[in-house]
Amino acid sequence: MQKYRAVIIDDEEDSRSNTRNMIEKYCSELEIVGEAENGPDGKIKIQELKPHVVFLDINMPGMNGFQMLEGIYNRDFCVIFLTAYSEHGITAVKAGATDYLLKPLMLSELQSAIKKVVQHYESKSAAPKTEDKNLVLINHSKGFTLVDFKDIVWLEASDNYTNLYLNGQKKIIASKTLKEFETILPEVDFFRVHRSALINIHYVKEYSNHDGGEVILSDGTRVQVSKARIQEFGDFIKTKSVTPK
Repeated sequence: MQKYRAVIIDDEEDSRSNTRNMIEKYCSELEIVGEAENGPDGKIKIQELKPHVVFLDINMPGMNGFQMLEGIYNRDFCVIFLTAYSEHGITAVKAGATDYLLKPLMLSELQSAIKKVVQHYESKSAAPKTEDKNLVLINHSKGFTLVDFKDIVWLEASDNYTNLYLNGQKKIIASKTLKEFETILPEVDFFRVHRSALINIHYVKEYSNHDGGEVILSDGTRVQVSKARIQEFGDFIKTKSVTPK
């Protein structure tokens, strides 16, 4: 049986211990490879350990769970949120969570969430390779449209829908979330600059510090860059360009 790597990020030591003990005793699919007690340390653990799943507390001082995720681009792991407050459910779904568990944890709910993680990776490994496929099938109210991803300038979240802005000023409203598009579009070409915006870096023409940070695309559109992602965006752009000495 394959073991999936897990990281626990929670500011409460007793809560981390409880989560760890339940997983180690009852959830043989996972292996706990690291823990952190705050958001900044959690980001470091994720970068170092490359987990399959992160158990993430929402209410942490300084940097909460949602803010921590905003600072991680091209996310390739599952997230299971942990919280004592039920009102965060909708926000957790919009953040692309695999599941959302209330504290104190119930074993049946924990096992159900882990089952979703396993199913996600099993279906991913069983799916046919699509490296050579540039066409994206976009479902909408009138049917579907096939779009070459190279023609997508940027994508904008709109509740459970996504607005796609194409080269040539065309706009399509798709019945998928921005997170779903982020998982299928090539991470070498697209960057999540904000919770509600994913851009094709080949259409970036300029970056401005105006209003905290924004990119100007080839069609003149200005897209806000989250403060938590400015540094990582700059590092990402450097890997795609050369700078005169």
